[in-house]
Amino acid sequence: MARGSGELKSGDLIQDTYEVISQLGAGGMGATYKGRNIATGHAVAIKVMTPEFSRNSKAEALFKRESSLLRTVQNEAVIRYETTLKDAEGRFYLVMEYVEGKPLSHYISRGARLAPEDVLKLGKRLAGGIAALHKFNIIHRDIAPDNIMVPDDDIMGAKLIDFGLASDTAGTEKSIIGDSFAGKFSYSAPEQLGLFGAKVTPATDIYALGLVLMKIAGLAVPGEGMGAAALDARRADLKIADKKVPAELARVLEAMLRADPSDRPADIAAIFASGAPASSSAGPVAAPAKPGMALPLTLGGIAAVALAAGIWFFFIRSDLPTTGASLTQAETANEALAADDPLASMITLIDKGGSDNLNAAFGALMAYGNDKANADADRRKAYVMVAQMYDPETYDATRSPFPGPNATAARRFYQRAADLGSDDAVAALQRLGE
Repeated sequence: MARGSGELKSGDLIQDTYEVISQLGAGGMGATYKGRNIATGHAVAIKVMTPEFSRNSKAEALFKRESSLLRTVQNEAVIRYETTLKDAEGRFYLVMEYVEGKPLSHYISRGARLAPEDVLKLGKRLAGGIAALHKFNIIHRDIAPDNIMVPDDDIMGAKLIDFGLASDTAGTEKSIIGDSFAGKFSYSAPEQLGLFGAKVTPATDIYALGLVLMKIAGLAVPGEGMGAAALDARRADLKIADKKVPAELARVLEAMLRADPSDRPADIAAIFASGAPASSSAGPVAAPAKPGMALPLTLGGIAAVALAAGIWFFFIRSDLPTTGASLTQAETANEALAADDPLASMITLIDKGGSDNLNAAFGALMAYGNDKANADADRRKAYVMVAQMYDPETYDATRSPFPGPNATAARRFYQRAADLGSDDAVAALQRLGE
């Protein structure tokens, strides 16, 4: 058994069954390690919740939720669950399949893109995994390149990982961290940003996967990099304007990227049933071309093209360490939501300023306001604070994640507060002309 409350070290044992080999990554709620089952010798990934979060009832529930959800799902495109453990010091361990590889974001950041037919193949594979989740009323809620693992450069072996934000409350208003904010703003559906009733459903995963496929296809993702302001870029259906995109891929993406969740196809697997090639073995993901050289948008048979163009590829080396990811905006928001005084924590984030803190504060406020388990008085405050981020009279660029004021959006959130009995919100609506 590993001792102490700090990070685990190579050689530490967990319940005399799993040996820690090395750290794979770390975040606000804990760290993930590569380990080994001593009895069988096979490699595993071990997610460990920090002692501080283990003592937090909401964080503990979130961690237990992840292990419970993984136990129910068996699909080749979803990371395989092994077991959950708790040691004498109260730390929780989630043991799962270890995948030797890199997240899709690693390749995207290096300029790798797929040909249209391979985008459809990848979409079909991941859609199968998402459909397996939806079968059990599980919504992943954080489909993003960071959470898609590519084993050994084989894009057709991609797997969904990280279910820490998943919800098994499909079609309801309730979840561990609220029903609005989850995941990365760049890959969030409109309803996760507060539109269309802010209700997360299986359609949320469909939209997020559509954005991921846009990105790996080399298309610009509306709202990417805009933080919470992505909301304004996703109010309407997204259209594929690039004439170079084949009709079949454009059809699939536009179906997935309808703004209103009720307009998206109900069956994610069915989206790829017409015209999408069956999953097949493909070559490695391409790395960026050398300066001045074009990157071939093809996957299968890419080696011949690459040799002719003199382009190099990135291959994963198992002897290279994996660096830990920095704390995400989602995790920062979760920390605020789990605090003894969530609203005070959100105000602290706003006072600190900076894009990451402001986006996290916005997301946490949305989640808190939409969670009906919270007191109406506190929900009113949360909605008013969101409205003030938009209100032309109170807008302050140093205290808002948005590039400018938006009276229409301000009225929408003041109305939510007014519906909960806020006199201040009523006065603001009158001032704004509604």
